[in-house]
Amino acid sequence: MANQLQERPDFPEKVVDALQRGEREEAIVGLQRERNLTREDARDLVASYILLTPGMRMKDAESDTRWGFMRWLMLFQVIVVTIGYFLFFHDKW
Repeated sequence: MANQLQERPDFPEKVVDALQRGEREEAIVGLQRERNLTREDARDLVASYILLTPGMRMKDAESDTRWGFMRWLMLFQVIVVTIGYFLFFHDKW
């Protein structure tokens, strides 16, 4: 396995295009059909290609959450809970 990861595998153009678009599953299926490999072998080759290619990013590795919005939402929730606590439980002190 260590010898395999030293050199980036040479893939067909369709597979490389799918990987650049972030379609990992499409690349695995394409490589499987193109080279007549098992799914596990194709998946291992695609994984090694991703690891050895600088700047390669996958869709499933990226988060769809916009953290700026999420931070404001959490801050708003803290403010609402704090106001509610002081309005409804201020006499319990």
